[in-house]
Amino acid sequence: MKKRQFWYILTVLFFLSFHSYATDNLRLPDIRSMGTGGNGVTQTSFFNPALVTLADKKTLQIHYFNRYHLKELGTVTGSFLYPNPILSAAIHLSSFGYDDYRESLLRFSLGKQLNERWALGIGIHYSLLQTALFDERPSRLSTDIGATFSPFDNLLIGMLIMNAPSVSIGDKRADNNNFSGYNIQMGIQWEVINSLLIMGSMGTEKEQVLTGSIGMEYRAFNSFYLRAGIQSTPLLPSLGIGYDLSLFSIDVATVYHPVLGMSTGLGLSFTF
Repeated sequence: MKKRQFWYILTVLFFLSFHSYATDNLRLPDIRSMGTGGNGVTQTSFFNPALVTLADKKTLQIHYFNRYHLKELGTVTGSFLYPNPILSAAIHLSSFGYDDYRESLLRFSLGKQLNERWALGIGIHYSLLQTALFDERPSRLSTDIGATFSPFDNLLIGMLIMNAPSVSIGDKRADNNNFSGYNIQMGIQWEVINSLLIMGSMGTEKEQVLTGSIGMEYRAFNSFYLRAGIQSTPLLPSLGIGYDLSLFSIDVATVYHPVLGMSTGLGLSFTF
């Protein structure tokens, strides 16, 4: 029974590798972004390191995203953001999988606000693959470069180059085929009115010529948010809600895959 489950999980992983190109198993947007179509380039520093400059308080976050109600396909992410007028920083930890197949990531980001409009950031991360398929543990060291530009107060434009350059370490049989390749993204985030935020992004990567997503966030009450979005390749609609409670924020999201079904996520943030 355990062997059958192992091969079933591997089958799902291979299906994902051929049909989902926007992100890898570790580099998922936070749960808030998941609910708005996965627009990470303007919403989460786990994608765009320049966004660490937008945080005005120190923040601890933990997110759990479960694919298709299979605990073996869950991703857990933890992060700490430390804003600073001179140089802001963040550290992220991420883990995906289970005992027979696990991917892990450690990422350190730095961001600098150049002026009122521009910010730049760089992220360096180390990815490790542990699996029964290889005797060794292949790993990779890679870099992200990001920028944000705000032409006026209600509009934010994000630009990002992910995993370029990158260097494989360890088992040469794995090479880069077990890790996501480069990814170039550009996105916008526009506060249309005080209660409505819309966002969208487009990108290109090694496996796919063009990807895209669009989403919205509506503040229904003072501390309660409704979210919806959709991303392409494949077409994945999403819904989410968020609630702010004093120093804490809770986010919930669900994403629907036309073949594999529902995925759900829960996020908790603490600012101080």
